[in-house]
Amino acid sequence: MQEPNNTTPSPPAHDTACSLPHDLKALTFSKALDALRQAQQATAKLNNEPNRLPLSQLVELPKVFQIRSAEVDDRHVSDLLKALNIHGALDPIVVWRCGRRNFVVDGHHRVAAYRLWRKSKELPVVFFKGTVDEAIEHAETVNGKATLGITYEERSNYAWKLVVHAELLGRLSKAQLVKRANIAKGTIDNMRAAFAALGERAVSLPGWRDAMTEWKKGLQDGDQDFDESWQEAEAMKIADRLGKEFGKRLAKKPDVTAKAFNHLLGRKAREVALLMLEEEGLSVILRDEDGNEVDDLDSYEQTVRELPEIPF
Repeated sequence: MQEPNNTTPSPPAHDTACSLPHDLKALTFSKALDALRQAQQATAKLNNEPNRLPLSQLVELPKVFQIRSAEVDDRHVSDLLKALNIHGALDPIVVWRCGRRNFVVDGHHRVAAYRLWRKSKELPVVFFKGTVDEAIEHAETVNGKATLGITYEERSNYAWKLVVHAELLGRLSKAQLVKRANIAKGTIDNMRAAFAALGERAVSLPGWRDAMTEWKKGLQDGDQDFDESWQEAEAMKIADRLGKEFGKRLAKKPDVTAKAFNHLLGRKAREVALLMLEEEGLSVILRDEDGNEVDDLDSYEQTVRELPEIPF
């Protein structure tokens, strides 16, 4: 059995005809994507793709291929670094070849870990075969399944980018936007409404929160669509912080979580509990311990029960 080629081959001669701009990272998303689309058509296929590449030959272009924010998660990189020290290697980096460059499609955190490790001159790679548009969709898919959770802010910012560039990316429909960004239909509706209202200004707004701020300026006070979008964004910002701190522990022990939030929220815990049920489309009739209906939460006084002694 022939061993796979571990060395980086010299690019074919006619690759020079599809050279990419040197300032590719400084270009806007639309201009960078256009440059990649043009260059991919003239990029020659390699007969023997290497399964390892020097770190210096990997190009990161987060504005095109990174679904998360451009900054890596230090905690995740630290975990990967520990894995490198134990196993000496990580899963291959997914790269896409265009012109003479190898772009990182999936594995930005692994690249960051290898940079810190400094014990390997070459990294394991696997080449993605397809167009730049297909490579972008591949990055969306694998990041959507990744164990390192994407925050709501990152998902909403990416969804906003897709909405703004929907025409450029093939006239993405609402269903496609929902699927690719993994975000609610209502949020996509609001993003499209904001985009329609903002016009050309939308392109210069990097994130959904920035877009909402600008969108609000042209609306009447109390606009329901905006209010719901703002509430959702604020709620998910809190959810992101709780998730980062507690992971899945809150969902695994709902009884403990309920007690914790009851202590944290005090008398407001009752109102929050009712609003949470309404979010699920439920309504309840409240009764006290004697079976009497409670219609005024503010005046309701719970029977004080003596708590068991906490053993610490």
